[in-house]
Amino acid sequence: MKKLFFLPILFLFFSCSPDDKEEKPISNPTFDVDLLLKGWRYDTIKIDGILYDYQHNSFCYQDHFGFLNRPGQERMFVETTFTNDYCTNNSINMEWKIKKDKVFLYFGKPLVLTYEVVLLSENQFVFSFETDIDQDGTIDNVEISSTPYDPYDMYNNN
Repeated sequence: MKKLFFLPILFLFFSCSPDDKEEKPISNPTFDVDLLLKGWRYDTIKIDGILYDYQHNSFCYQDHFGFLNRPGQERMFVETTFTNDYCTNNSINMEWKIKKDKVFLYFGKPLVLTYEVVLLSENQFVFSFETDIDQDGTIDNVEISSTPYDPYDMYNNN
């Protein structure tokens, strides 16, 4: 009779495998994650191999994004773009996770965008992703080049 009592407990114990655990937010990165944790300004955009300078609004701060990882802002991605001459901005906050050479951006639970890290150094961050940027039904390869930028010191992760 005692065996019948412990059998369900044993079943529950062994049925919870390591696969049931939540995936690690940073898993086997191929780059130094600490180099990512700062503000970056957009410099160039390459779409299907054609290079363009990023067009910032000359009256405002430059369009920028950053990766935060500090108490209260764990794995937060912040992007700010300025939309008119009055410097009205659009801003978005998402959660980031890393697996190997990919940065995954989530808005709540849904995956919004996946960046492939092409180059990451102290002075440059280049990433690429695929999307139908011109909405012509064909997937385009987009590569963004950026340099450190921090008008507000909001990305200081110390």
